[in-house]
Amino acid sequence: ANSTDIIMHLLTTRFATGPSYSSWFAGCPLIVAVSKKSITMVKLLLEIGYDASVSYGAARIFPGNDGKLAHDEVNRALLEIIYRMTDDEKENGNSDDTYEIIRLLISQGGANPHINVSIRFPGKPHTQGDRMLLLRYLKGKMTQEDTPLSAAARVADAEAVRCMINAYSSSLGEFKTQRRNDPLLQSQPESYFQKLEEKEDDTVYWSVDAALVISLFMMWQTAQNKYGRCALVLYKRDRLNLSCNAVPRNLSQRAMQWLEKCLEMCLLLPPPKQKSKSTEGCYFQAPLVQHHIPNIPNCMGKKSIPYQNAGANFMDWSRVLTDLPWFRSRTYGVTCNWMQENSSDSSEVKEVNYNRTISEDEFYLVVEGEQLLAHKSIVSAKSGKLAAQIRFTEKECLLGDRLSVHIDHLPLLAAKMLLSHCYHNSIAFGLRKSPIKQCHQLLELALLAEEYLCPSLLLECELRLLLQSSSHGEKGCGICICPHCSGETVFAKEQMNCPIGLQCLEKAKVSNDTDGSSSYCEPVGVYTYKTSAFSMLSSQIGSLVTPESALDILAVAQQLESSSSQQGIHRIKFWRSETIDNPNSTFGGWNRDADKDIGCTSAPFAAAKMMAISIMLRNFPEVVRSDSYLRQIKSDNDEDHMAEVDAPFTTGTQAGYDEHAILLLQTCLEELACSPFNKK
Repeated sequence: ANSTDIIMHLLTTRFATGPSYSSWFAGCPLIVAVSKKSITMVKLLLEIGYDASVSYGAARIFPGNDGKLAHDEVNRALLEIIYRMTDDEKENGNSDDTYEIIRLLISQGGANPHINVSIRFPGKPHTQGDRMLLLRYLKGKMTQEDTPLSAAARVADAEAVRCMINAYSSSLGEFKTQRRNDPLLQSQPESYFQKLEEKEDDTVYWSVDAALVISLFMMWQTAQNKYGRCALVLYKRDRLNLSCNAVPRNLSQRAMQWLEKCLEMCLLLPPPKQKSKSTEGCYFQAPLVQHHIPNIPNCMGKKSIPYQNAGANFMDWSRVLTDLPWFRSRTYGVTCNWMQENSSDSSEVKEVNYNRTISEDEFYLVVEGEQLLAHKSIVSAKSGKLAAQIRFTEKECLLGDRLSVHIDHLPLLAAKMLLSHCYHNSIAFGLRKSPIKQCHQLLELALLAEEYLCPSLLLECELRLLLQSSSHGEKGCGICICPHCSGETVFAKEQMNCPIGLQCLEKAKVSNDTDGSSSYCEPVGVYTYKTSAFSMLSSQIGSLVTPESALDILAVAQQLESSSSQQGIHRIKFWRSETIDNPNSTFGGWNRDADKDIGCTSAPFAAAKMMAISIMLRNFPEVVRSDSYLRQIKSDNDEDHMAEVDAPFTTGTQAGYDEHAILLLQTCLEELACSPFNKK
């Protein structure tokens, strides 16, 4: 009833002989005052019963300490005001009182919105907030503890979340300064303060992570934008008052795993208890079909070729590529070690005269007026569109003339890179050094592979996107994934025990027989290319999947979902590991073909999309500040209004631009929920 005069009278008369607040506050009057949303009464009780200057000095201050309000009660009072938040109360205009009480409890009462609070404890009276607890109990979601920040995220009050984060950030910053200036602590070393501040920062970040996961899951489950606005506030953790040596952190890997598990089970699970920072990631293994030139004379067989070392068998077409005029002019930029060693005129490989064997198979691919010498059989085996154009052009070609196939709207460099892949199973040159430019180049090549029905090139583009930064070569312009450079052996059909590899080989043989190129080109076996992607490392400098490129990767992946280039050849096996101690370790002898936990996806760019979504959700503030995001905004809005788009996560007149960010979050969550990588 806001009868402050009566309360003052009771306090001054009852404790006239000496204050003993422990008996008075045993009935939790502060929680009752908060439940009634009485700002005046809350102020009075805080002024009389609590000394905020010592509130941070102990984890818990119990009623037995004279002159100090029970710390449990202050935190429970903060939780109570969150439980009192209902849509009806917001509509009645009581929100301002709620936010003012939150600020009072944190700034004057020392409440901490980031620590777990016992929902019920001895002596706590029944309050109006208990009605919300009863509803949660009936829904089977009752818990013994809750943090005020997570509770606010659960009711989707973005302003309450912002109020708690800012108020506690300010109070914590002041306390850190006071502690460092405390004369009693002047003799303590710097490491003493750093250890305390690191622990406090960790508590804040784990709490923000938990609240963010709750907001994202509820937004996915309910499709309500209010949870999205709450998530945007939580993503803006750069406002947190960090210690001088602290680095702003993104959504942790632990929280990301928790979110994936919740989406997979369609249930908001309790947060994981462990606080391990171990790296979690994916191993990827892709079977690649290798072609060779059949019917070579025995004297020129494989045994006479001086590249019998691991994985270098059946590289006939790679050797043919090194003799093509347009390729020899670019040997200075070739990234393949085998080609660099075997492309000189003095190479002993010259004793195998492939040109004499396949001279009838030659044709010209004419791009931008330049004639590129190539071979019909290997090009047809790799590209369905070029195979069709070759067959169509052959019908009109005069007998004795060399076939010329003209290609329009294809850049010359892209055509050479496509041909390089057809011969060598790897892009041997032309990739940009800049990670972001190389990423966009690979995305363009992926769309080119889709247009020209070249599933092996599409697979290579995806594998290159999944490579870690340490795997992009010394010069930063990519590595080679041919059998020789990958260190793998080409296994023939009778040598393989992997059913997925066998399926790819059979598909390639059927396609090769259909194109009629079996006399000069034949799928001879399969080798595997292995890589790994670790979520904690995938956004480091040099990686191709970054907050700047993730949105473009997602867009291309969605475009390729119904790709006609699958043809049963695009396969990536994957295995998720949650206990990897050394993220830079290699596969070594890893072979999990018979493992029940191994998964396989045939959807183009499914793995790259998974990595992009993980990066976007963990680094969302950077994504919405990226050029790719701003380009998307510009395409959806009039350019006259784009001057206002200068700060993401805005409010008021610019709140409409937050809707784009919320929609992007919803898209990421939908993709994450149906990702095959979250299921075993």
